[in-house]
Amino acid sequence: MTTPESPEPDEQDAAAADDDDSRHRISELAANVTHIAGNVTHLAAENVSHLAENVSHIAEDAWNLLDFRRRLVLAGLWLRQGVRRMRGSLVPILTAGIAAWIAYAIAHQLLGHPTPFFAPIASWICLGFTYNRVPRKVLEIGAGVALGVAIGELILATLGAGGWQLALGLPVAALIARVLDRGDLFTIQAGVNAMVVVGMGTIVSPVTGAGPSRFIDALIGSGVALLITVLFPGDIVYRPRRYVANLLAELANAYTMLAEGLRDGNRERIRDAHAQLRGIEGIVDDTRTVWESSADIIPLSPTLRRHLPEVEELGRQLELSTRAAHTTEMLLRQSRGVVDERGPLPIIAGLMDDTAAALHALSGAVRHWNTPKRARQLAIELAAKCEPGAANITDWRRNVLLSVMRSVAIDLLQLTGLSRAQARVYLPDADGDIGGPEAVVTGDEGSAVWVASKFKD
Repeated sequence: MTTPESPEPDEQDAAAADDDDSRHRISELAANVTHIAGNVTHLAAENVSHLAENVSHIAEDAWNLLDFRRRLVLAGLWLRQGVRRMRGSLVPILTAGIAAWIAYAIAHQLLGHPTPFFAPIASWICLGFTYNRVPRKVLEIGAGVALGVAIGELILATLGAGGWQLALGLPVAALIARVLDRGDLFTIQAGVNAMVVVGMGTIVSPVTGAGPSRFIDALIGSGVALLITVLFPGDIVYRPRRYVANLLAELANAYTMLAEGLRDGNRERIRDAHAQLRGIEGIVDDTRTVWESSADIIPLSPTLRRHLPEVEELGRQLELSTRAAHTTEMLLRQSRGVVDERGPLPIIAGLMDDTAAALHALSGAVRHWNTPKRARQLAIELAAKCEPGAANITDWRRNVLLSVMRSVAIDLLQLTGLSRAQARVYLPDADGDIGGPEAVVTGDEGSAVWVASKFKD
């Protein structure tokens, strides 16, 4: 029997080397596969993170577009203002209805006009739905109505009724109105009523044969409106007073929302406060319109000039409230950034609660036209709390909020009747006190109505 030959040592070494080389290559391949898998996992994680971030941004943008929460805040503000407008217009509208009935009765019962509907229409157009009826505007509107009716009747009598006659009536009436008076309402009413009369000429009805009586009806309606405006001017201070009080109350609501957001670090309540401030901008515009209307009426009536100091003070309140709203907007922007970085701010929230309380007290004082003693006391206490040492605030970002709150305290003190320099007496600062509450100052003047003597017990 033969024994198989064992491999030579050199062949064994070569086989072992080949095995080691194979194992090394397999190890390198495994390491490369592991590295590639790690890179793929890392890239997938990054892509997923970016995708999640993009989805988050898209969701946030969609929420901002469909911001139902803020829409509810604005809807509530809009509803409150609508109820206030309805309540404020109730008596003027009822008065206009009575005037329309009187004008119709005069034209129909006394003058025998069969369908004198231009009389009540002219009366309603002239009076409108507000308390502040300026005699000159009533006369301007009434004259425009009468002029338009007269021109329309003239076109009907000479040219007949039709499309081109109607197109002719508008420019003729409007151009004549521009020659006679510069008022916009005068021109608008002249053109509208000229077209109405010419257009009525194309309708076969008993009204089409009214003839010159329509011009007389327009004069009757305008005359009744002017008479009611002169005899019953209404309380020209009540309406602007009510609007200013509502403005202050809504500003107080904004501070309440902002205080809740800062106390809990709730960004949603801070955004609610921002929506509230956007709504307040419209209230400021409405209040300015109402106040300007009252300010225009006073010079026309010697009996109303006794209300001039009160109306001027309401104008001062309006300007200061507008300034306070702008300060609040700046405070809100700063608050949003600080809450994102530092979280809840209970100390600043307490100051804003005090601000809301002072504004509510001031709103009640303006509404009932009482000396704002309670509001001034609250504003003085707020100013004392706004001293950096008293508030115990060392963080620079929170100190920024505190410095804005110091401006808010100045605005509140001025709203209670103080001048700007007098208000600074109650606000501790590096400049020291400036005079005293009774000092004669220049610059932002104090109230001529709520003088210092009225605050003494």
